Amino acid sequence: MNGGDYQDRQLDERLASARMQAPDGFASRVVARIREEESSAASVWSLLWPAGQWFVPAAAGALATLLLVIGITFFGRHGGENVKVTFELHAPDAHQVELAGSFNDWARGRIVLDGPDATGNWTATVSLPAGRHEYLFMVDGREWVTDPKATVFRPDGFGNRNAVLDI
Repeated sequence: MNGGDYQDRQLDERLASARMQAPDGFASRVVARIREEESSAASVWSLLWPAGQWFVPAAAGALATLLLVIGITFFGRHGGENVKVTFELHAPDAHQVELAGSFNDWARGRIVLDGPDATGNWTATVSLPAGRHEYLFMVDGREWVTDPKATVFRPDGFGNRNAVLDI
């Protein structure tokens, strides 16, 4: 047994020994208090609606402003356009190389690289949106290969390192 299991068991034992019975009438007092809070919230809402007809235009204006700020922030970096990225892997003995990543839900077979060229390189140019993308190459349908030219990596949880591309 490791130390974490032992600590968990000790915590369970302490919690079990600390359990108490709720006092008589506790549940009914809690329900009454909840009803009071609901009534209070309803009275605050009645101040805004329907007597306060200003609420709907104000909410619409706030929503429009929020959407404008999000649009400027998101599309301002690259004008909302995708960026063409060329992926390349040197694998002269491979029969097929595929690209899978966060940008295509890690689906195999959707992006097949062209190659090999005379130097043994496989390439594919992909149009990607701005953001952080993780990816790997699949060689001959059986081996995941991390991009050796990548400068940033992240563990994938399966023993490999995903290459990371920030656009």
